Amino acid sequence: MKIMTNNVPLLRKTNLKGKFAFLFIIAGLISLPILISLIQLVLPLNYTQQIVILTYHRVSNNMPDPWDTRETVTPQQFRDHLTFLQQHGFHVMALDEALATLQNHQKAILPNSVVLTFDDGDQTYAENAVPILKEFQYPSTEFILGNASLTSHGDYLSWPEIRELAKDPLVTFHSHTFDAHSTIQAQGKTFFATDPLYLPPEAHVESESAYNRRILLDFQQEQDLFEKYLGRSDNTIALPYGHATQSFISLGKTAGYSYVLTQDRTQANPYNVDPTHIYRLDVGNIITNTNRLSLLLKGLTSSGPLHDIFWLRVKVSQIFFDFYPQF
Repeated sequence: MKIMTNNVPLLRKTNLKGKFAFLFIIAGLISLPILISLIQLVLPLNYTQQIVILTYHRVSNNMPDPWDTRETVTPQQFRDHLTFLQQHGFHVMALDEALATLQNHQKAILPNSVVLTFDDGDQTYAENAVPILKEFQYPSTEFILGNASLTSHGDYLSWPEIRELAKDPLVTFHSHTFDAHSTIQAQGKTFFATDPLYLPPEAHVESESAYNRRILLDFQQEQDLFEKYLGRSDNTIALPYGHATQSFISLGKTAGYSYVLTQDRTQANPYNVDPTHIYRLDVGNIITNTNRLSLLLKGLTSSGPLHDIFWLRVKVSQIFFDFYPQF
C-alpha cells in the first residue's frame, strides 16, 4: 500500500504535465492564424528582381456550371484585381517585354513587375476583359487555341476578330496549341494530349513516332494560322493545363517556339529562368479576391519560412472555400 500511496503524487504530476502540454498545443493552434495575419499586415507587398505572370481564362458574370467558378472571374472581380495592382504600385508589363527582360541582365526589372495573360481565346476576353484593361492602360496577352477559334460558333474569338484585336498595341496573341488541349481518361489515369495518348481501339499508348508526327502537325497548323491572320510566325506557347513532357518542349523548339509557359504556384520568374519553363500563377477563379491575390503574390515572391507560411495560409483558405463555397 505504501508504494501505491507514494506513486499518487507522481501520477498527478504526470497528468498535470500532459494537461499543460495539451493546453499549450491548443493555444498554439489558436494563435497561429493570428500570428500569420499579423505577418500579412506588417509585411509590405514588395519584391524585386523577379516577374510574376498571372493567368486568367474567362471574365464573365455567367457561371451556370460549378466548374466555371474555377475558370472564371466576374468583371467586377477582375476590375478589383487591377485596382489592387494599381493602388499597390505594380508595374504591369507586356509579356514579350517581360520574356526579353528575363533573358537580358542589361535590362532592369522594375520592382513589383507583373504580367497579365489569358488562356484559350474565349470571347469574354474581348467582351469584358479588354475594355477594363483599356481603362487602366494595362497590356495583356491571350493564348489562342487555333482549332477552337476556327470551329466554335461564338464561344471563342474567330481569327478575323483576333486580327482586329491585334491592332491594339495593348493586346498581343500567342499560341496555346492548335488542338492539344484535351485529356483522355483510360487505365485509371489521365492522358494529356500534349503527351503520348492512350489509343482505345488499339489498347496501347501512342508510339513515339506517331506522337512526334501528331505534335509537329499541331504546331504547324497553329503556326500557319498565325502567318495567315497575323502575318507572323509565333515564338511563344502556353502549355494546356500547364502540362507537357520534355519531348513536347523539344518538338516545340523544332517548330519555332523559344518560350514555353507552364503553371507553377510556388515561384516567380527570376533572371535567366529557363525559357522553356516560364512560371505562371492561375488566379482566374471565383475564390481569388484581392486578399487572396495578395497572399499568392507574397507566397510566390518570398523565400524561407515566410514562403511556407504564406502557402499554408493559401491552402487553409482553399479548404475553407471547398467546405463553404458561398464564401
